[in-house]
Amino acid sequence: MKNTKVKQLPLKEKAYTLIKEKIVKCEWMPGSDISEAQIAEVLGIGRTPVREAILRLNQEKFITIYPRKGMIVSPISAKDIHEVFQIREMVEPYMARLACKNMSTEYLLGLKEKFENIKLDLGKPIDMKYFDLDLEFHKYIVEAGNNHHLIRFINEIYDLDFRIRVMSTLEIDDIERRSRPEHFAIIEALIARDEEKIEETIREHLSNAREAALMKIY
Repeated sequence: MKNTKVKQLPLKEKAYTLIKEKIVKCEWMPGSDISEAQIAEVLGIGRTPVREAILRLNQEKFITIYPRKGMIVSPISAKDIHEVFQIREMVEPYMARLACKNMSTEYLLGLKEKFENIKLDLGKPIDMKYFDLDLEFHKYIVEAGNNHHLIRFINEIYDLDFRIRVMSTLEIDDIERRSRPEHFAIIEALIARDEEKIEETIREHLSNAREAALMKIY
């Protein structure tokens, strides 16, 4: 979300949005200690809206609170990874096959060009633009099916999934060797409207992404 939009939100929504973004994008890594006072200071927001945001994020499993002890950014467990990818494997191949005829070849080619143009520097952290583009692509696959209830549901899953992507694809080698070529293969299958290839490439990509994520926590 753009900063101008965040500024216009009520304080409790602003606190919620900013805290969640830092957690989802792994600026605050899974398992790291956080405190209400620290968050309020970092965000420049009063402790009451921060407290309300923390309670909401606790309910959504992004923050784990230990009464009288403190709180942490919720860890990502093997169960979390399996459940997120189980849902994605049920939804994305089916929706891509169903909706591929609705997809814009021009838009898909534009996505491919964006993937190609993101430069990765071995000496620097991976630009968050790669993960934003990754998310844009997978959301487009589901949105092309025009099922608004499913879109609303899968967006919640993608919030959980974004943390997994950032955590498990932090090495540039993994993007160059696996992630980017797999996205190219899916895009080419979608442009060709080859339903079997679409399902094959998406399932392969999701399987490999799941294994990459599981390797990070073992």
